[in-house]
Amino acid sequence: MAKKRDEERPAVSLREITSENLRMVLALRVSEEQKQAYPRSNAYSIAEGHYPRDSDPVWMRAIYADEAPVGFIMTSEARENGEYFLWRLMIDQNHQGKGYGSAAVGLLVARIEASGNGRYLVTDHLEEDGNAGSFYTRHGFRYTGEVLSEGELVMRRDLNGRDVR
Repeated sequence: MAKKRDEERPAVSLREITSENLRMVLALRVSEEQKQAYPRSNAYSIAEGHYPRDSDPVWMRAIYADEAPVGFIMTSEARENGEYFLWRLMIDQNHQGKGYGSAAVGLLVARIEASGNGRYLVTDHLEEDGNAGSFYTRHGFRYTGEVLSEGELVMRRDLNGRDVR
């Protein structure tokens, strides 16, 4: 029975954002209740990714379920140090709770680990968004104890079997 359920589950992939899918990615939205914890639109994030504050490369992808865009993911990557920052992860309000965010994080971790230099993946979330903390904890992230200037709680996942504490 579980095998049949897996066969029906859409395949999740991370795809480049292009002129062909940009409008669909920009149309993705979180719910009104989530806007406090996820205040940046995908349009803002894409613009910010093209003009980052530091020199670390930014990697952005649309999250697809089969052939439909359902979310957005963005990292800042200090590859020479093996430091990766999960800057944005959003799943459209109509596609949440279907495992797409989990699959996207898994694909991201696999991509970084395949590079061979990934030491850790860091992310943060606002304290008001308690669901984000439990989501990231389920995916191997742990709180570092660091709190950023705007109240973001920092979490880190060690990669490639490394424990860098």
